[in-house]
Amino acid sequence: MIYVGVAIVFVIMIVTGVNSYLQSKGLTSFYVAARSGRWYLLTGSLFASGVSGATFLGMMAWFYDFGAGTMWIPAGIAWSYFVLCFLVGPKLRRFGELTISDYLAARFDSPLLRPVFSIIVSVWMVILLGSLYVQGGLLFGEMFGFTYAQSTLMTAAIVVIFTVFGGMVIILKTDFIGTFIIIGSLLVTMPFLISASDGWSSVVTTIQSESPDYFTSSGELSAMMAFSWFFIWLFGYLGNPGYLTRFYSAVNEREIIKAGIAVAVIYLPALTLFFISAMYARTLFPNIADPEMLWIAYTYEYAPPIIIGIAMAGMFMAVLTSATSWLLAGASSLGRDIYQKMIHRDVSEARMLVVTKLIVLGLAALSVPIGIARPGYIMEMMNLAYLIAGSAGGLVILISMFYRNMTRAGAWAGILSGGVIAIGATALQYVGVWPEEVDPMIPTVATAFLIILFVSRFTRPNDKMLEVYDRMNQRSSAGISNDMSNKQDEVI
Repeated sequence: MIYVGVAIVFVIMIVTGVNSYLQSKGLTSFYVAARSGRWYLLTGSLFASGVSGATFLGMMAWFYDFGAGTMWIPAGIAWSYFVLCFLVGPKLRRFGELTISDYLAARFDSPLLRPVFSIIVSVWMVILLGSLYVQGGLLFGEMFGFTYAQSTLMTAAIVVIFTVFGGMVIILKTDFIGTFIIIGSLLVTMPFLISASDGWSSVVTTIQSESPDYFTSSGELSAMMAFSWFFIWLFGYLGNPGYLTRFYSAVNEREIIKAGIAVAVIYLPALTLFFISAMYARTLFPNIADPEMLWIAYTYEYAPPIIIGIAMAGMFMAVLTSATSWLLAGASSLGRDIYQKMIHRDVSEARMLVVTKLIVLGLAALSVPIGIARPGYIMEMMNLAYLIAGSAGGLVILISMFYRNMTRAGAWAGILSGGVIAIGATALQYVGVWPEEVDPMIPTVATAFLIILFVSRFTRPNDKMLEVYDRMNQRSSAGISNDMSNKQDEVI
């Protein structure tokens, strides 16, 4: 019956994948779904990629260990969704290219930013993919009895197949369906968990007796660390092309605004349910050896077999929706920004599509050893990736959208200083020089922010930079005409 539950979800995934493959025609379709993304597809894609298997495994483990202080992470993600959908996304859609490197190169009239940022993006994505393979490795090992290495390789293979055959089309559709499966997986398992416990009051009393700070605003963390996590995930999402390129795929700017409203309604309530589940599970599994196995452990212990199958497949759906997004973002950036723009400018669309898919295979292969090695806990690996993404990308992208006089030199200074400080401080923390209780994020972002302003103050933007800024911040007559045309299409 467990396998029946798994089969139900996998049949849905395969049918969606085949349908998406048949609809994916050409490079624009592969990169940005032919700019056909409606608000509900964007909502599902943002939600499913934001939850991922990390929430079922890594986030649940931190809820279990650190309590309410971990909620600063979903709070940061919720704010990033607000900024992305209401402030950044509409401007990117107005800009209307294919990659974030396209935007940065045009915004600062700096062709060199294109390959440099593309390489930085690829490093982020390899780390993030490694953490996602860990999630799939733990899941398949528990479900089918494979070794961890075999399970990790199986996860990578499935992710590559879905990415290569459907591109952004399959990502939007599987993410949309995945949202319902992910939320359903949580909802169908919670009643069994709650019924096995002694009730809300007993759970709260037990936890408070063991960890008096569990329900405080910072939980078992220092206030500085909890607040740093908020900024890591806020700026990390802003610097993650896996999210940003979704907005290029939107039909128009209004669809992005609608998606922002919808994801705001469902995201924090869903993460609150995860936190409540971790609370109940903590009293039932007080001595679990690996807290990252908590959700799997209580589901196998208390849920009926068919529910177990659906829930486990739902968690893999969460892994898949994130992994395909990150893989496509890294591959499209390397393919377009380095191969097409620097190596072979006259490449045909068909050849470019083949090259991008080969890069998908290459990035997947590079990230597999990280997943197999499992160098840290899932959330630790993701924290590192988002620390780099936020410091070296998210801050620069956000400021560039609202500071007209930001210059090329300011952008380079922000990217380099953010990346160097974030990586350097993390290395110092690893060897014990940087204090453990002070996460590098806040000092890194503050320093990079001041450097961007200082350098931009003493340099000048040229006319091309200002033209791109003005184009994104003012609706052109062409943009209004396109919106009217889209509206007429909707009426028809």
